This record gives sequence, structure tokens and C-alpha cells, in this order.
Amino acid sequence: MWFEQIIRKETGCAAYMVGSLETGEILVFDPLWDIQPYLDQAAEKGGTISYVVDSHSHADHVSGARRLVAACDGALLMLPELAEINYPASRLKGGDLIEFGEVRIEVLHVPGHRPEQINLLVTDLSRGPLPWCLLSADFILVGDVARPDLAQGGVSGAETLFDVAIPGLRMVPDFVEVYPGHVAGST
Repeated sequence: MWFEQIIRKETGCAAYMVGSLETGEILVFDPLWDIQPYLDQAAEKGGTISYVVDSHSHADHVSGARRLVAACDGALLMLPELAEINYPASRLKGGDLIEFGEVRIEVLHVPGHRPEQINLLVTDLSRGPLPWCLLSADFILVGDVARPDLAQGGVSGAETLFDVAIPGLRMVPDFVEVYPGHVAGST
């Protein structure tokens, strides 16, 4: 398996690519509007972008998910089950698995920042059966957790974040690396 973090320095937003060395399939998580870096990386790796996943409805950047799917023949757009959309997409809910080659990705539903938000728990089966990283989108950030007041009242969002989302991570082993949707600072 290969893994790549792509950061937009102006905003500090991060997107991720997970690719299978066995099948050449690639998943892109939370792509930004400028899709060229994903297309370039896929070409460099000799792979095909097969899955494009948005973690939630973004307020801090314009998603490039639909543009990327349009540019990649046969790519599947995947969005959280609870996302309010008016265009076709496959839906993901907590517990769903995305598997390709040696890559296994488990979907975790982590409401609080947004009711629909999901994270991806990534396992490289060529390394072993245990997960090695969590793509936490805007849920777990560098030194903090997400704002709970964007899609609902701040109190109810905070209660959901701390009573549902955070306890839901108890099943994630302590050694799992966390990759957030925002890095510290921006330029």
C-alpha cells in the first residue's frame, strides 16, 4: 500500500490518497477543488483513482470530489449516508468496508462537527491485520477537536461530539496514527 498527504498551504487543508500496490486502485479522501495534484500522483504511481470520498459537507474549502470523479473514468463518488445532496453518489455509514487489493478501510461515523461526518480507519493488510492510520477529517485536529457549532447548536453539537463521536473511537488501538483534515497553521 502507498499513502500520500496533499496539503493546500494557503488554508492548511489536507487531503489523502491511499493506493493499492497489488491492484493499482486509489482512494482519494476529501479532495480539494484543484484536482491536478491527485491526477498527477495517480499517473506517477501508475494507478487509477477508483474511489473519491468526502467526509462531510465542507465549510472551509470547496470540495473537488465531483470534479475528480468526472475526470476519472469509472471512479465512484462516495459520501456519508446522512449528507444532504441532490446528485447521485454511493452512501457510506459507520461499519462499512471499502476493500481493494491489500487495503481495507473501515468507515467510522463521527457526528458532532457535522451530523453526517465520517472518518476512515485504514489497514494495510500486507503489514498485518491491525489498522495503522485514521483519516480524521475535521473531527480530530492538531491539539484539538472540531467546532461543534456549524451545523447545529453549539451545545447539542458538543454533546454529540463528546458523548457519541469520541467514545466511538475506543475501539481504535492507541498506536494508530491520526491524519487530520487540517494541519497546524496556514500561510
